[in-house]
Amino acid sequence: MPRFDHFNILGPIYDYIFGRSADHQMVRIAAVEKGHRLLDVGGGTGRVAVQFQALAGEVLVADAALGMLREAKKKGLRTVHSHSENLPLPARSFDRVILVDALHHVKDQVKTLEEIWRVLAPGGWMVIEEPDIRNFVVKLVALGEKIALMRSRFVSPERICELCLFEGVESQQIIKEKGIAWVIITKAI
Repeated sequence: MPRFDHFNILGPIYDYIFGRSADHQMVRIAAVEKGHRLLDVGGGTGRVAVQFQALAGEVLVADAALGMLREAKKKGLRTVHSHSENLPLPARSFDRVILVDALHHVKDQVKTLEEIWRVLAPGGWMVIEEPDIRNFVVKLVALGEKIALMRSRFVSPERICELCLFEGVESQQIIKEKGIAWVIITKAI
């Protein structure tokens, strides 16, 4: 029996609930430059990707929820309907790949991270933003998602680094702030 799809239902109202300010930390951390190609995996409504439109040469949102992608298209974003575990994109084709507040929702975290690594260009960065499960408030959110029958599986930022020990990793960095963690992994040239 198929699971209830929370994100298709939430698509039209998602941004009203989880809006983002234009000076979000992700924009600073990703350090996108003119001409960069950026992929937002699990990017949903494009609430984060839209902040990169004026910065990047190309912005693409990949998501499995058509209801969310309809909202991203309304923002003028290019989209691709895809599960994160099997991106229909060429290898080594993006300078920056971001995954914002989505890793805990994917079916297969390892396969998702492998796909992000596959599409990341040499010299590129993957930036994963996730709630830090060791934070008390995040634990309450995780409990709420469990009650809502979401398939969420939160992992620590250190565990994300362990899952990303790919050949060609140049560096790994973790930044933490107020219950949120950003994991930055750079690919060698």
